Amino acid sequence: MNPKYTNSARYRCLEYLKKQSVDLYLSYCGIEECDPGHSYGPTIRTEYLLHYILKGKGFYNVDSKTYNLSEHESFIIYPNEITYYEADKEDPWTYIWIGFNGIKAETCLNYASLNKENRVSKFDCEDILLECINGILNASKLTYANDLKRESYLSMFLSAIIQEKHDCITQLEDIHDYPYQVYVEHALEFIDHNYQKNIKINDIANYIGISRSYLTNIFKKNINLSPQEYLIKYRFDRACSLLKTTTLPVSTVASQVGYDDPLTFSKVFKKFYTVSPTTYRTQHELISYSNTKGN
Repeated sequence: MNPKYTNSARYRCLEYLKKQSVDLYLSYCGIEECDPGHSYGPTIRTEYLLHYILKGKGFYNVDSKTYNLSEHESFIIYPNEITYYEADKEDPWTYIWIGFNGIKAETCLNYASLNKENRVSKFDCEDILLECINGILNASKLTYANDLKRESYLSMFLSAIIQEKHDCITQLEDIHDYPYQVYVEHALEFIDHNYQKNIKINDIANYIGISRSYLTNIFKKNINLSPQEYLIKYRFDRACSLLKTTTLPVSTVASQVGYDDPLTFSKVFKKFYTVSPTTYRTQHELISYSNTKGN
């Protein structure tokens, strides 16, 4: 399983001849500054191959269609289809490429809005993509550690183009990758682990990767409360438990449920329970004593 590897001022490529993984795996990658009119094909690939143009121009032909391409544009080649591409004779392109395959390969491309109906797309994340290709090329020695590095850089490369498309789509439309219940569950888990901190609703939305308005809508749809209402209820449920089961000062109880200011905590607490935290504690101490005496 020796790789073919060349490294020169104009051409760098790392290519694997065989691979056992079936999930998502790297086949090869490289960087090339093409000569005027340099061409490749007609040929058939056995893997998915994505080219990204760093500078210059050229064209790509597949299924009797020709795409004229330039800086920051990319084109995808699917397995088992005949393709041909050629650098411009006056302003030849320099590009990076990455070949990959596996069960998740086409799914990743779909998330990046690349498919047989939309073979060409523009991406502005050049620095990240170039960093990933260089990272793979610099990890060319066949060690297990380097194998993990190469696979990681492949994932980072695909993640970068998916994220850019995701950001563009969500700015225009309220489209999300998962059912809304998944986001609600993720938000509830985040609150459970962070309610003791001074978190805001924007913190929850940003952590999950959705807008505050969408978070509010799905909370109301799923649990009939806004995120703010749920967070307050969650904190005060915990506060009540601490007041009933510990002798911690009210200021400490306040800080343990995310309130830096005990006065603000007491004010909000009284709004919900009509009594102060101290009175609430006293009332429940009397109830507990009464129950014990009755037994």
